[in-house]
Amino acid sequence: MQGREGLPIVYIVGAEKHTKLSHSLAHFLREADPRRVPYSLYCFSGQALRSERESVEATRAALATLAQGFGRDVNGRDGKVRFRRFGLVNWLLQQNDAGDGANSVDGHTSTLLRRLREREVHRRWVFGFLRSPQAELTVGGSVPWWLWLFCLHVIPLAWFGMRLGLGGEYRWLLRQPYLAPGDPGTFAGFAERLTGPNKDVEDIEQLRKLMVNAFLEDLRVAYRRRFWRPRAARRTSYCVALLDGTAAENGGDTLLETIIDVRIDTGTFDPLLVIACSTVVPGPDSRLRPYWGDDRLWVLDDRRYDGWRDGFLRHARARTHDSWYLPLLVPEPMEPSDPGYDFVRQKEVAQDARLRIPEPPLWARRSTGRAFVTVVALALIGVGVRHWYNGQDYQNAHCGLDSSAADSSTVQTMPTGECVGVAPYGFAFQVADVKLRNTIQTINELNRKADELHRQDPRRPLITLVHMSALFGAVDRSPQTRAYVREALQGAAGAQSRQLRKAGPIEPIVRIYPANAGSGMRYGPQVAEILAQLRKKDPTIIGVTGLDQSRDATSRTIRALTKIGLPVVGTILSADSLILQSPMYFQISPQNRREAEIAAAYAGRLRDRTGEKISPKVRVVYSDDSMDIYSGNLKDDVVKSFEAIGFATEVIPYSTPYADVSRASAGLIEIGRKACRYSGLIFFAGRAEDFESMLGGINEVCNSRPPAVLGGDDVARMAADVERRKNFPGISYDFLDFALDAARCDGTSELYAEMEQLFPDECDQVESSSLDGHAAIAFDAVRLYVNAVRQLQEEFLGMPLTPATVWHAISGVHGDKALDGESGMIDFGGDVDRQVPLDKLISVQRVDGLGRPAQVGFCGRVGGLKQSSWCPPLEAGRAR
Repeated sequence: MQGREGLPIVYIVGAEKHTKLSHSLAHFLREADPRRVPYSLYCFSGQALRSERESVEATRAALATLAQGFGRDVNGRDGKVRFRRFGLVNWLLQQNDAGDGANSVDGHTSTLLRRLREREVHRRWVFGFLRSPQAELTVGGSVPWWLWLFCLHVIPLAWFGMRLGLGGEYRWLLRQPYLAPGDPGTFAGFAERLTGPNKDVEDIEQLRKLMVNAFLEDLRVAYRRRFWRPRAARRTSYCVALLDGTAAENGGDTLLETIIDVRIDTGTFDPLLVIACSTVVPGPDSRLRPYWGDDRLWVLDDRRYDGWRDGFLRHARARTHDSWYLPLLVPEPMEPSDPGYDFVRQKEVAQDARLRIPEPPLWARRSTGRAFVTVVALALIGVGVRHWYNGQDYQNAHCGLDSSAADSSTVQTMPTGECVGVAPYGFAFQVADVKLRNTIQTINELNRKADELHRQDPRRPLITLVHMSALFGAVDRSPQTRAYVREALQGAAGAQSRQLRKAGPIEPIVRIYPANAGSGMRYGPQVAEILAQLRKKDPTIIGVTGLDQSRDATSRTIRALTKIGLPVVGTILSADSLILQSPMYFQISPQNRREAEIAAAYAGRLRDRTGEKISPKVRVVYSDDSMDIYSGNLKDDVVKSFEAIGFATEVIPYSTPYADVSRASAGLIEIGRKACRYSGLIFFAGRAEDFESMLGGINEVCNSRPPAVLGGDDVARMAADVERRKNFPGISYDFLDFALDAARCDGTSELYAEMEQLFPDECDQVESSSLDGHAAIAFDAVRLYVNAVRQLQEEFLGMPLTPATVWHAISGVHGDKALDGESGMIDFGGDVDRQVPLDKLISVQRVDGLGRPAQVGFCGRVGGLKQSSWCPPLEAGRAR
């Protein structure tokens, strides 16, 4: 109805021949197009009520039948109505005191609440299933008793308690205006007034109005339009209540009056069209007769509804009953013999068209809703798929980490598949080596401890060092050949742990961020870019330690780090040209030129030694990989140093499958075979993994009488690995080393005292693993930064720590401020442009059969020890 002004109560009176008029109306509503009109038919009994109190039961029975009709599934999902409020009132009114019967009530509130709880439980499918006998037998023995008790009793009880407080029908019943719900003010007390004999003492009119109001409120809620309830907008026809046989004596007229009273009291619209059908015109004594006036209102007229609406709008505010009624009188049917029968019949046939129901608005139609849901679902799927693909792309680009991972923004997957970057939060760069992963995790735990210490004592300066290495090698990525990376990180962790135990305002708190530059340091410049961005968020980053292998990529990495203003302290790098890359570059290890001088001095000793002399000639085996500046530079230095003491020199390049070669070179196995007939010294200036291949050739031909072999410092990586060393039990050889001798976890060394605490498993193999010096040099590199910061704080407490100030302080490490490190004395001589320590330790180790390498001698300054007699003199001004 347009404007929702109100719906009339149509009172149709017809002759006795039209007693089935209500059934004809039901058929008309049922056959509406395109869907049936929700209707419900109730036929009043012809028996008169004996008392006015019986009108309560008559009203309840009529409303219950109407509710069942409106709630039928035949009305469709959009047409059926759920009567929660009236259903609750109807249930309460049916609770009587029939003793032990099914509906008996003992008068106690607890019994009523128990039955109400059972009603709520059985209305829920899950609870009803759990309480069914079949479920109890099936599920009861298959789940723990406490779970069964919880699901069967605790949850239903909690659900019922929540429903009593939050359920819409319960709250509405305490707020509606009839029967004084505020007395006693609780739902249990009010509900008890509607049950058993208690309801017999309540006001009859109030009981009827309570039932009618609950019935109409359920209809109002069903038709109430909300944007989240499009079903209400799809209800394009009001519910129709067909009441057949209404009369004053059977309670029909009383029901109509009660509906009008509730409408007047509440002043709210309810979507219910009431059509009352009767065969008797109300007489002068009827309660309805005064509302309709004289008999002239009974004339059937096509304009009758328009007239009723105008009158309703004028008189509705007067709160009178008569304005709600629209009385219609159905005349006696014409006999076929009447002259006007054919004309009237034609008119009836013309008007006998199917009732047409308006279509719901386009936005509220179910097809529109389905289309909208489909579009939204497809859009969400598209967004999800796109997000998934973007997430996959992000993970593929960031080493398998999603955007929520802490280290995802500082790591990248490179075209070679390697994971490079910086890991402030302990990401292990997808390394499979468990020991290496545990080492990185230990450093992460130390970093968290450092953050906690700084929060506890903000006076102590916080510095962050980035230890950059090549976690993957170009040739062999096995844990055995990459053990030196782990040892270097463990050495750095040892220095960090040692420093964290110190206290005092000038003692810096150290954090270490592991970084991976990829195989051969090839992605070092890209890692430098990541560091540049990271420094914007973390200004405590003051320098870089580590770096791996003297290659062209290493030089580019040093230059890239210089561009972002970070000093670099190299650990095991030794190529002479590295110091030319940047004035901000320092190194702990000696240069190749010093290594070559010591190698030549040692060869001179072998030449002059009684019993095992070698011919005064040397064959230098080196890699022709143009990107490996270490091997080529060491070859040039060795040739120069050996020629200076009168040795004849010969150089033999070798190639490997991974090398960037400019010409075809000999294979390592073939070089090893030919070395068996050589009477001079074979000096190997290549990488440890290539040295194994050359030893393989020697082992094939002359393992019982091998030539004199001296390897460069990179060979120490193989010699420090027990398993790799055992592959050639019959071959003796010497190699140069940056460590003094084998270490032990017995508390005599600061480094290995820390190693015993942090990495106790490493102590089982430390006598071999310590020979390459990687842990000791990395330990000293961190200590070098710590000493530089400490010196700055001693000179001016609170001085801002920047990479530039720390770089300047490192160059001042000399003389009385020199660092007596685990890898020897670190003294930069006081020269501003000196970047390599004076007289840095280099030892000569010999591998003889299966035994552990033994030290033959050493050169350089180590505490108070004196270098071997055959060593070159200490640098000018430092001889002792």
